[in-house]
Amino acid sequence: MSHNGEGAAYDVGVIGGGVVACAVGKTLATNGKKVIIFRFRYKTYCEELNFLDKNKYPDKEETDGYDDNSIHIVVRIGKRLGGYARVIFPREGTLPIFEHFDVLKEKDMEHACEISRFMISKVFRNNHETRRGVFGLLVEEILEAAKENHIKVTYAAVEEWLLKSLVKRKYNFQEIGDGKHHMGAVTYPTKLKIV
Repeated sequence: MSHNGEGAAYDVGVIGGGVVACAVGKTLATNGKKVIIFRFRYKTYCEELNFLDKNKYPDKEETDGYDDNSIHIVVRIGKRLGGYARVIFPREGTLPIFEHFDVLKEKDMEHACEISRFMISKVFRNNHETRRGVFGLLVEEILEAAKENHIKVTYAAVEEWLLKSLVKRKYNFQEIGDGKHHMGAVTYPTKLKIV
């Protein structure tokens, strides 16, 4: 399956304070944009939150085998990365969530995806208005990317606070299994049917 957004960088929205969301596709790795994303992921997940062992990433770039089969979504505030998430498409009929949680797969995995590495920069996490803006843009762009790629269901392993935030904002993610310690915190497998 071909995925929209690969090889493209485009501005998709501006909110107060110069917050801009853009999707960065996999073919842009040569121009350094992916390096910036991977360093942002390393800083957030390995140094700030200690979700991943920083010793496994000596180049200070957090990457994994799912990056090449994903759309990467970033929110910039000025020239700084304000937030990031990725939308992973199935490879060989599966997604990472099925490796970590005991949950049932959809019959039609070609129209499924998984949201992962959802993060907001530490610099902007403490400003309520900016954090809300970054959060909202990330979620909206994730859902837009899913719709553009004919996705019918999206999965995500989320912490309780994130699940509550999503539901509060009327994104009807449903728990589909028991929570467990994963990626440095107790997370819950969830799914959202896209209409």
